[in-house]
Amino acid sequence: MSQATSILIVDDNPSMAKSTADILALKGYAVHTAHTGADALDLLRRDKIHILLTDVIMPDMNGVELFVRARRLLPGLIAFLMTAYSADDLIQRGQAEGVKAILTKPLDLNLLLMLIQGVEAAYLEKRT
Repeated sequence: MSQATSILIVDDNPSMAKSTADILALKGYAVHTAHTGADALDLLRRDKIHILLTDVIMPDMNGVELFVRARRLLPGLIAFLMTAYSADDLIQRGQAEGVKAILTKPLDLNLLLMLIQGVEAAYLEKRT
């Protein structure tokens, strides 16, 4: 991607969102955070986001519902779900909706970086 890949991290645990955002920012990504689905949707309406990394279980809306709503705003949005809980029904729905990967918490940051780089490579390949 010609500009820095923009990633939105949505997690109701502020320290989880911040620590992940800090690491991704150090790797050169433009990172935004939100702690509720509603805040994430507001941000998605204002900013061009390429990748959504969202927690599955959150108080105001689950990560799959957030992705479905977000995709209406940004049809090309790529999403990764992250969870510390067994939420098989939500995970299956997310996969059916087109979520690219499911990550377990604590996050394997090397795996996350590899997934992001794979999405970037696929995007660049489509453009050539």
